[in-house]
Amino acid sequence: MLNKQTIPWTRLVAESIAIIGSILAAFAIDAWWQDHEERQDEQQYIASLRQELIRGLEYVSEREEIQLEVLTAHARLIRVTQSTDRPPDKDMYYLFSLLSRPLTVSVPRAVYDDLISSGGTQLIQSDELRIALAMFAQRLRTIDQYDAAAWRTWEQRIQPYLEGRVPRVNRLILGSVGQFGGFEFPFGVEQQEVDFDSELGDLQFQDMVAERWFRIRALLNNVRDLQVEMQQIVGIIDQELAGD
Repeated sequence: MLNKQTIPWTRLVAESIAIIGSILAAFAIDAWWQDHEERQDEQQYIASLRQELIRGLEYVSEREEIQLEVLTAHARLIRVTQSTDRPPDKDMYYLFSLLSRPLTVSVPRAVYDDLISSGGTQLIQSDELRIALAMFAQRLRTIDQYDAAAWRTWEQRIQPYLEGRVPRVNRLILGSVGQFGGFEFPFGVEQQEVDFDSELGDLQFQDMVAERWFRIRALLNNVRDLQVEMQQIVGIIDQELAGD
């Protein structure tokens, strides 16, 4: 006669619960560790981004003086076309030299580009920071468009117009480049006299200078908005890092 053994249900249930609990605990620990690593990656990303934005703000601030100088030169030329009181020729060469000044605004963005290309924005938990970064990207695109448009006005309209009218060497030596010094030219000032009154009275020239003034004005307005947005992002990042 076979002995019937009682199945130890209690022990089996307890062991099953222990196994399931161990598996769930392992999953929880793994999820916690993954979340911990992602948070560390996020903190490293936004801390590096903060430093890049600070450098960008310094860069924009350093270029602000020359940008305003160029804008002022355009505005002054426009006012001169509406007045009979023309500045001396040397001042005119200086103003004309600033017409060709490039105003490229290229803030450091290596960390930002890496954040976007690597999908790092998915690590950012703050909706406020993600929205601010999206606005930052849109502002950069807008600035690039205005920057390119302002340069096209010079390259495709003003520059061809001035060729043969206002010698380039005179604009260099008697204009802003000559004042900065340190430049040596293999030629002297062109002795040909320039009829500035005729150029200033040309409606086409007035239209071109006004067009570039409008484009530069729009560019610099967006640059100021960019500065504000960059400062806001830095503030958000500071809050995120402080709350971690």
